[in-house]
Amino acid sequence: MRSLSLPTGSALRGWGTVINIIGGAYIGGLIVCFGSLYFLYHDANERQPIPFELSFADQKTAVMAINKDDALKSPRYAVKHYRRLLIELAKKENPKLEFDESDPKNQYRAPFLDSHTLVHKKSNTFANFYIDIVSRYAKALLAKGQLEISVETLQKLVNDDEIFFRLGDAERLSQCGRLLARISPTVDEKESLLKRCITMIGSTFSSIHVDENYLLQNSSRITDELISCLNDMAFAYAKESTHSSLSRHQKQDYLSKALNIYLSNLKTVQQVQHSVVSGQKNQTNYPLFNCNEENLQMLVNEIRSHVSEIMWSKGYKQNAISWSEEVVDDIYYINSSSKRANHILIDVLANLTTMYHQIRNRTSEERCIQLQKGLSHYDSNESSWYDNLVGRFCRIIYNKGPLGVIEKALVERFGPPRRLLEIEEFEDEDTE
Repeated sequence: MRSLSLPTGSALRGWGTVINIIGGAYIGGLIVCFGSLYFLYHDANERQPIPFELSFADQKTAVMAINKDDALKSPRYAVKHYRRLLIELAKKENPKLEFDESDPKNQYRAPFLDSHTLVHKKSNTFANFYIDIVSRYAKALLAKGQLEISVETLQKLVNDDEIFFRLGDAERLSQCGRLLARISPTVDEKESLLKRCITMIGSTFSSIHVDENYLLQNSSRITDELISCLNDMAFAYAKESTHSSLSRHQKQDYLSKALNIYLSNLKTVQQVQHSVVSGQKNQTNYPLFNCNEENLQMLVNEIRSHVSEIMWSKGYKQNAISWSEEVVDDIYYINSSSKRANHILIDVLANLTTMYHQIRNRTSEERCIQLQKGLSHYDSNESSWYDNLVGRFCRIIYNKGPLGVIEKALVERFGPPRRLLEIEEFEDEDTE
């Protein structure tokens, strides 16, 4: 019988370095893989809390949808993931569901859970998540040009009393209502939808008081979404007044309605601004309204700019000019540090230039032209360092997988930098 001889300790020690390198690379690769994937999950969960009631596959789909929608700002590429998630959730709830995904008519449609299921069978966390996914899906469909299906989707949320008045976040549901109002063709439909949103917000927060003309009462509590709804209502009235088919009396009526709403909102926001700046109140006194001083200043001037436009349309030319000049005086010198102020000033100065031209005030017209030239220029796609980092990780991982992070670093360590491909360059919009 032959004897077996074991390798000597020195031989094992010779292979030890190689084994350590391979083991270190393997462990390092695992850390990078799990770390990168967790980073994407954590980012998506921060943007929209993902309930643990979802299966692992559905959580993965949700992460991909939210990342591509928010981080990569490519809602068209998120549509397929939102749709897949909605289909899978509907099938899990009703295994006998009959929905033909291959039918061309259903290419961008998806089955939805009914309000009874969301109210009585699911947790509040799941219901909030589900409603947000449906609203995100509707908005992504708009970006894809699917207006009809987007409207159908939004109507399932807004027209269902059980969902609209009992489930989900009031502010987000109101955003869905405002979006549906914006794409509605007639002022009556817009008014009806915005009134429904205002009623829903008022029923959710009993201290909100708005009269039949949509004017805020002195004792009313306010929220960001309430002010947005009222401003949208005023804008809808003002836009309707431009139709040539209306009589002069009808146009003036619409303009007066819009002006009254804007002035009511302005008065309320200025009261909040004064109390915050003076230190009498702070964010805790207005939990659902953004009391940041810059936001208050920008909101005040946005409303002033609209008041100016309506004043001009009503024939009060000097008043209109005065309102616009107030905006310029207040925020012109911060336009280089505030993108929002910059956008307001672009419109206001263009309006002022036109106003001065029409009243033949050449000196003031030239002044406004020079002020326009002095405005700072912002990149419309400018984003924060964090969003840039998340976007960078997303593009690498969706293209090369988690190990692509290591691959890119190694390739660039020994060669020239390589441009990151955009999602459009390596992925099909509709192929899952």
